[in-house]
Amino acid sequence: MAILAAPPHLDDSGPQGAQAPTRPSTAWELLAHIQRSAPASVEAVLAEPAVAAWAFQLLRRLNYGAAATSGDAPGWAGATLLGALAGAAALRAGVRATLRIPARKGQLWLPSLGLTGSVSRGAWAVVTMECGPQGSAVFGDSGSIRLPSNLGETTEGWFPLPRIVRGGPSGPTAVVLDHLSPYRDFRAVKDPVQLSEQDLHRWRALLSESDALLRRKHAAAHQLVTGIIRTVVPVDGPSELRAISAAAPDSYGAVTMSLPVDAQAMAATLIHEARHHLLSAVAELTPLYVSAREGPQPVYFAPWRDDPRPLRGLLYGAHAFAGVTSFWQARRPYDKDRAEFEFALHRWQLRAALAALANATGLTRAGGLVVAGLMQEAGRMAAEPTSGPPGQTANLCCRDLRATWRAAHLDVDTQEAASLADDWLAGRPPPLTLPAARLRTHRTGAPRASGPGQARMWLARLRFTDRRAFDEVRAQIAAGTPHPLGIRGATIADAHLITGAQEDALYEYRRQPLSAPSWIGVGLAAGDDEAASLLLERPELVLALHTALTRLGVTAPEPEELASWLGSRSPASGGPPSDAEQIDVAVGPDSVGGVPGGLVIGPQFPAE
Repeated sequence: MAILAAPPHLDDSGPQGAQAPTRPSTAWELLAHIQRSAPASVEAVLAEPAVAAWAFQLLRRLNYGAAATSGDAPGWAGATLLGALAGAAALRAGVRATLRIPARKGQLWLPSLGLTGSVSRGAWAVVTMECGPQGSAVFGDSGSIRLPSNLGETTEGWFPLPRIVRGGPSGPTAVVLDHLSPYRDFRAVKDPVQLSEQDLHRWRALLSESDALLRRKHAAAHQLVTGIIRTVVPVDGPSELRAISAAAPDSYGAVTMSLPVDAQAMAATLIHEARHHLLSAVAELTPLYVSAREGPQPVYFAPWRDDPRPLRGLLYGAHAFAGVTSFWQARRPYDKDRAEFEFALHRWQLRAALAALANATGLTRAGGLVVAGLMQEAGRMAAEPTSGPPGQTANLCCRDLRATWRAAHLDVDTQEAASLADDWLAGRPPPLTLPAARLRTHRTGAPRASGPGQARMWLARLRFTDRRAFDEVRAQIAAGTPHPLGIRGATIADAHLITGAQEDALYEYRRQPLSAPSWIGVGLAAGDDEAASLLLERPELVLALHTALTRLGVTAPEPEELASWLGSRSPASGGPPSDAEQIDVAVGPDSVGGVPGGLVIGPQFPAE
């Protein structure tokens, strides 16, 4: 076992002699001894997601020479942190032991239990832990701490991991709120964060309420979440409305997330991340996809992300959002308009992703079976009608997401755009076949979209989640307050659009400086207008024509006029349909270094 060996390629500049940490092999022998007499104590420690994160990072350094993450233990301390595992197991089992363990900034991490206060100086210092019949203590060169007999009790110098009890199919279980462990976040080693009493109360309340909600009304989702999620790692987010979350295979069972707005949002987030972990576990047993052997990897439009996503991201996202969509579908009798909106929005996102996955190359047979199962699930959801303001607003957001993503990431060949500009200036009609789009590599001088309709989508979500908060945010936007509730870039035109005041929205969008979001806003507010249709279906083409005219020194007309001209050869005007009017838009292959690559955008399904 690599961790037990003394790897020659790591530095040995740590403490030596009597000051050296306990050897990994000695710590391992203690763990084995405890395993034989008190197996549950060892299992509780090894099941800690932060332990897995530490072990995987260390094994990559030992076996493959991977670089250390920010703040990680130096070479001499990495493997000897096995002593922290043995110490935690000894404390749990009541086994006599004396161990010398590296402590980050003098604070000893005892996995699954908590963290001590600082008893030593330096970035990584060796401290002594003793446990026995007379109690347990930690000693360093600048102090000592006596551990309480009840390790769940906060005392001077001892900070236990908070636990929130929840129901389970086999009895009560607990989810750990880990704001202390150095390896709690898979992105980097972190200092402990002291939660305020208010935040701790809020976390406890939301985790308990979401557990009760799932247990009462969503039995399958409750079983999934309680069976997988063992640790929640609090992080900062833009706002409670815009909570963020993530999960990684290295930390199976852990979710990093910021405080969400309420128990429903908490439940949806936990379902989302639990399904990520579930698919990661399946992928450990059988590959779900294979990477392209040559050239760049294909990337895809993932409706929940700003950036183009590789096959893995699209597959994992679709699997996660299928669970979220099902959750909101089941919430419709209880959460009314809010659930109706979320269900319609996520159903479209799921169907758009599955359309791309159905035609993707690289899925294995197992990956194909996952996609087939998701398609069956999406098919059952498709039979559910949605209507009224929530369904209509969700449909608007779906069109917005797709259009602003295209404007942000797709490009039209410069020469083809210049040819369109020549036709415009000469008074000729556009070509029968409009230029195709390609994934953007680099372009300057054109209006850019800031993201896939995020501002308008978050405003819509707020409207159906908390109408009073929406009115407050709208007033703040009108007053010029930047980024209320973390909603970046929202304008008063967006607020008008979301409330159905199309004429007011159109007026305000036309007053805004030329930009992709405002152009697409015009398209959304104009409704069924033919020019508006092209602004939403091919915004990158309108942008390219505008840029080409500007480069020629021409004062380019308004986007609606350009879009109207580009669409003038449509079936309605007697010409054959352009590619902008086709339902399925495939973007690619693009030539990168002579090797085909590509990007695919699935069908533009309506949200009904």
